[in-house]
Formats: sequence, C-alpha cells, structure tokens
Amino acid sequence: MRAERRRCLRPCRFLLPLVFQHVNAVSVNFTQALRAERLHAEALWRSGRGLLWFQHFRRAGGTSLCHLLRAAAPIARFLLARGEACQPEDWKLRDAVAICEQNLTLLSAELRVLEGNAFAQEYGPIPGPVLLGHRALRHGLRDWVFIASMRDPWSRFWSQLRYEMATCLVNAKALALCVSGRFELLGHYWSPTAHPHSVLGVPGAAIAPGPEVYVDNYYTRVLLNRTDVSGPALTKNDLEDAMVLLKERISVVVIAEDFANTALLLACSLGMDLEQARPLLRTRIRPYEAHESLMTDIPQDESDLGLEDVRALRTRFVRKNSFDYALYAHARAIARHRLATCTRKRPDIDIVRRTMPEEDLTATTTTTTVELTIDDLFGCTGGFLEVTEKGEYFLKCPRNAMQHATSWWSSLGAEGEPKRKLGQPIPGKDCWKNGFTWATCCAPSFGPRGNTKCWDHDFTHERCCVSE
Repeated sequence: MRAERRRCLRPCRFLLPLVFQHVNAVSVNFTQALRAERLHAEALWRSGRGLLWFQHFRRAGGTSLCHLLRAAAPIARFLLARGEACQPEDWKLRDAVAICEQNLTLLSAELRVLEGNAFAQEYGPIPGPVLLGHRALRHGLRDWVFIASMRDPWSRFWSQLRYEMATCLVNAKALALCVSGRFELLGHYWSPTAHPHSVLGVPGAAIAPGPEVYVDNYYTRVLLNRTDVSGPALTKNDLEDAMVLLKERISVVVIAEDFANTALLLACSLGMDLEQARPLLRTRIRPYEAHESLMTDIPQDESDLGLEDVRALRTRFVRKNSFDYALYAHARAIARHRLATCTRKRPDIDIVRRTMPEEDLTATTTTTTVELTIDDLFGCTGGFLEVTEKGEYFLKCPRNAMQHATSWWSSLGAEGEPKRKLGQPIPGKDCWKNGFTWATCCAPSFGPRGNTKCWDHDFTHERCCVSE
C-alpha cells in the first residue's frame, strides 16, 4: 500500500510546476505578440500608412497633447473643420466606435474616407477586449497606433469637479456623495457652465450611463471597455490586463505632471518635428479658461472645503481607486524607462530635453473671455436672432463658403443632401475643398443648377452635386 502511494505521488509532484511553466510560456508569448503588433503599427505610421488613436482621458492634459500633435506631428491628419480637441465634427461628445455601429473596421474606413488618419477618443473607451483577445480579432487593429495622457487620479477628478460637476463642491457633504458615486442625490450634479452631455457624451454614444465611472477606477475601466460600473466588479486580473495593455500595446503615455519630458516620447515612437515641438512642450492649453469668470463661488483649493474633511475624502477616493493608482504608477515607470532608452538612441532628443527651459511658458486657451457678437460666435456676416410666435429663437446667419467651412456649427442648409453610408465617400468629395461645401453649393434652395458662384470649367453642378 505504501509503495502504491509513492507511485501515485511521484508524478503528481511534477505536475504543478509543469502547469505553471506552460502558463508562463503562454503569457510571455502573448506579451511578445502585443509588443510586436505595437512596433508594427509604429513602423506603419512612420511610413505614412498607419492610423492614430489618441485616447483623451478627461482632464488629464489631453487638450495640450492634441495641440502638440496637430502642430508638430507632420504625418498626423486630424479632421479640424468645426472639430474640437482633435475630434471630428460628427464625433464630438460621442464614442467614435458607437458612431460607427460598434464596427472597428468601419471606423478605420470612415476616417480614411474623410481623408484623416488620426482622431481623439474622449467620450468612449479603448477596445481593450479586442486588443487583448484572439489573434484574429487583434489583426483588425494592427494598423492602429495608440497613445494616451494620464494624470494623478485625484488631481484629475478634482479638476473635473471644478469645471464640469461643481455641485459636488458646494460643501464637504456634497463632495462625500460624489466620491461615493451617489451623484443622483444631488439632482443636477453638473456645473452651470456644463451639461450632462458634456460630462458623459450624447445618449446612445456616451462613455457611460452615469458619472459614477469617474470615481471607480476610470483609467482601468476605459482601457478594458468596462465603463458601466453596474457590471461585474473589477478584479486583480483586470488590473493585470490593463497593465499589460498599457505597457505592450500603447505606444506613448504622456504624464501630465511631466508633460514636457514624456511628450518627447512621441518623437521616438511616431516621429515629431522637434523645432515645432520645443515651444509647445512647456505650453498648457486651458480649454475651460472662459468659464472661470462664472466660477467665482467654486472652491479652487481643497482648503476651501476644510483640509481635514477633504483629506479624509481623498483617502477614501484613493482606496476606492487603488487600481487606477497602480496603473498610474505603472504608466510613470513605463514613461521613465522608455524616455531613458529613447534619449540613448536619439542624441537630438536628449539635447532638447536637457536644454528645455525650467519655467512654463504662458498658458494659452482654446476659448476666449471677451464679449462675442452673433457674427463672432457663429461666423456670420450681419447675423441676427429673431423670436418666433412660439417664443423660440431663430438664427439668421448669412455667410460665404469659407465662413461655413470654418464655423463650429452646421446650418440646416444641407437639407436634401444625398445620404452617405458610413465608410463611403462624401458625394462629390473632390469638390469640397478651400471652403466649398455641399450645403453652400448644392442645397435645393439654390435651384436646379445649384449655387452658380461655386462653378467653373473644372467644378460643375453635374460633377459635384449629382450623386452617382
């Protein structure tokens, strides 16, 4: 009997190490595959054939990074006409993947049809499950380079509260409700200068059902596409997945607190004009500066609500968002390691890093605090508002083709425009350059020949307005 037990135990003794060796081998092979896909995407981008996905984590330095990319990344083609913060016009306040019917292939096709190769995803997650999934799924994203910016989670959240959810800062009790994720008890949790859509995105294409995502490991959830906090709780395995994704598949993570240095990683991975970038590395874009004149009663510092109360709530926030703090520390370590490797290989980048001025340049803003006229606001010439019998406002905004193209809003003049399916070219797409658009040239209100001021020998009504 004793001999039988020995015969049974001997093979069992070696079974567990063999299993662990197999798991480790699979894990190593998988991370190597992700790293190879990242390097492939970077090489494709540098050759001018890739696509750029900029994950714009909210209130984490994304607007400054967008400004840098637009000015100093020569290959990047963001769709700027009436767009905002590197987002195309039709994708503003929306999850781009939701706009493209949850079809990542269609997203690529749509971006290329619009003659762009880069965009910012602010109100939607990264397709983490696809990037971490089977090789066949990952293959569809091999053309994409992914970059992101991150910031200390509490600092990010405090900034978002000040500019978008100021009701949370009325007093320490209100802040406690928000840190606990019970925003609904405050009623209108958003700021007077904000709207639920500007906090979460447009319904049907929003980042999450509610603002609770911002106090429940926001970074981790966005990376793993788990932004609905009512689903299963995050686990340590989820954190490990997010860390692997951040290290092996995300090409650049810019740290907001060390923006000038970590943004130089763009030059190594993607290519960047260092002379154009140098003055922008110390420039901070403040997109909400115009709101500050309306925020005189909103606390700026934690001391305004009582240091002891806020310190206790911050501790609660840190514990609740422990995965995000681990992920943020991981991102900083990755950035330091990559920057050291980068500067060893690229002496020109090292020179820029060493000769950068210590002091920040004057921060700029994408908004203005001056009083605007109707013409300034909407890009009109002699525009005015009329009040209808129902008490509704009706805007009359005369403008030329160039004014229409550069305005942030679309008029109703495009009524009758041929329907375009996602991923298909815009009707008469070769005609709509230099300020000319379908609405200003082909709208039915101009008659059967369209706006005759648009046409010449090469560009005709038949070529530009008649759909095939």
